[in-house]
Amino acid sequence: AATVKQNPQIQLNLDQINEFTEKAIKNGSVYLNKAVVNIPVVVHVLYNNSTQNISDAQIMSQLTVLNNDFRKMNSDWTNTPSVYQNLVADCEINFCLASKDPSGNAHSGINRKSVTKTVFDAETDDAKYASTGGYNAWPAASYLNIWVVPSIKSGLQTGILGYAQFPGGSAATDGLVIGYQYFGTMGTATAPFNKGRTATHEIGHWLNLYHIWG
Repeated sequence: AATVKQNPQIQLNLDQINEFTEKAIKNGSVYLNKAVVNIPVVVHVLYNNSTQNISDAQIMSQLTVLNNDFRKMNSDWTNTPSVYQNLVADCEINFCLASKDPSGNAHSGINRKSVTKTVFDAETDDAKYASTGGYNAWPAASYLNIWVVPSIKSGLQTGILGYAQFPGGSAATDGLVIGYQYFGTMGTATAPFNKGRTATHEIGHWLNLYHIWG
């Protein structure tokens, strides 16, 4: 994924987004519309073999986790450390598979592509471009793009569960990339990463949340 060092404009965009967020928190209802926001999701499944071509049911299991987590319907929210329990809330965000493609045609919200690569690189974002063996993003202003891939590396580090682009980056690379073994709660999802929480975590970054340690 592109970094601030590679593209200083990203930092300017992030600064503007953070300033807007601070104003929204300060002014409350002036900026915040209390209504459930529905986010259309398009899942681009990049598979090197049939096992990696995950089922529609596995994809739906991931959406179920996302909606439970972001609407405070997950039963394990009570496991939150007591010091933070009063902050747990229904975020009023709902995720659904897109029903139309960018041209307005009826669509399942799932794209599938057989690829020659077995590993995709987080540093080059090759999963996000057809020209580098991936799949081009749908318009970021209208969809949350999720790429499910055989595996992910970054430099010498392999076995990465997933990664996301923070707000402020290029629309062409907006969204998140997740390994097929860490997506959803069934099928190829492999314990202990079979609870769908990799996507929950990465969408947090996509929504401008940082790790709590910095």
